[in-house]
Amino acid sequence: MSIVKFEPETRRVQLTGGATLIVSLPKEWTRQVDLKPGDEVLVIPQPDLSLLIVPKKMIKAPLLESTINVDQELSNLDHLERVLLAYYLAGYDVFRLNFDVTTLDLKKQVKDIVRRKLTGVEIIEEGRNTLVVQNLVNVPDIKVRDILVKLTKTVMGMIDDLRVSVENGDKNVAMDIIERDNEVDKFYWLLNRQLKRVLISKHALSLSGIQDPRNIIEYAIINKSLERAADHAVKIAREILNLGDKYILLIPQEIRQRFSELLGRDSMLMNSVNKALMEKPDIKEINYVIDTVKYEVRSAISSLDSSLVNYNLSPQAAASARLILDSIYRIAEYISDVGEALLNLHIEQIGLQ
Repeated sequence: MSIVKFEPETRRVQLTGGATLIVSLPKEWTRQVDLKPGDEVLVIPQPDLSLLIVPKKMIKAPLLESTINVDQELSNLDHLERVLLAYYLAGYDVFRLNFDVTTLDLKKQVKDIVRRKLTGVEIIEEGRNTLVVQNLVNVPDIKVRDILVKLTKTVMGMIDDLRVSVENGDKNVAMDIIERDNEVDKFYWLLNRQLKRVLISKHALSLSGIQDPRNIIEYAIINKSLERAADHAVKIAREILNLGDKYILLIPQEIRQRFSELLGRDSMLMNSVNKALMEKPDIKEINYVIDTVKYEVRSAISSLDSSLVNYNLSPQAAASARLILDSIYRIAEYISDVGEALLNLHIEQIGLQ
């Protein structure tokens, strides 16, 4: 989306009809938006008491299209995925991918990326060496908090199920946790796309549920923190899979039970921040979350880590136990980051009242 810059202009407020105040619109702006006599505009009051004027015909913006030539330079799938996600985040709705003979085998993998990573994006046309992908979701219609609540619940479910897998080495549950990371990625990229959109469009901002532009920073922090917490849940699940059927023999039941208790603490803290997202945040409860991570969780992790030497673990088991412990603590730290961002949001919103 191109952004046209105009110099500020002074307009004198005039009285008409004895009681109505009117002001003329800048000529160059009306020309750029193709505003004609008789057209309708939306006049939207802003939190700072300014007014946003949006031509009604611009509410449904035209689809932004991009053409991606998948040649030798983009033959690396990771590079191609990054480019595709960058276009998605930039607000493009239609992606026309053209493959050549050296990259044609990537077409199936691109379709898999679209399915796993991008919410509301579908394949609408396919040829022998072409692929047309279109976003079918109107981003401004989706509230930021709704996305974050779904993301939080998904991550919380992953943590809860980790307890089952950690206690008994259930590989099926571990695999399911890894697969659910795709849902986290979808929410993460969707929200990133929306936050970028509201940065350049006050109309999109007014529809997003965000009361103050400063909140965008906090929502971005929450989004990233939840995504990173999910990554560490996946890291633990992968470690369980790597240990295989010998998992129970490698790590004693007592240690696994303590892992489960720590994950239960993480889940409880995640539930507290989810409650703060859905309801009016409680400063006392948010501070409790942050303090619990800073003192109790850190101390419990350190204590268990120090006691591992008493169990005569094999080098592989000791390494796995410490990796799991580290990820459990990282999850707690990211939950604490969410709590701090929610506290900032609450204070910013108080300032608007």
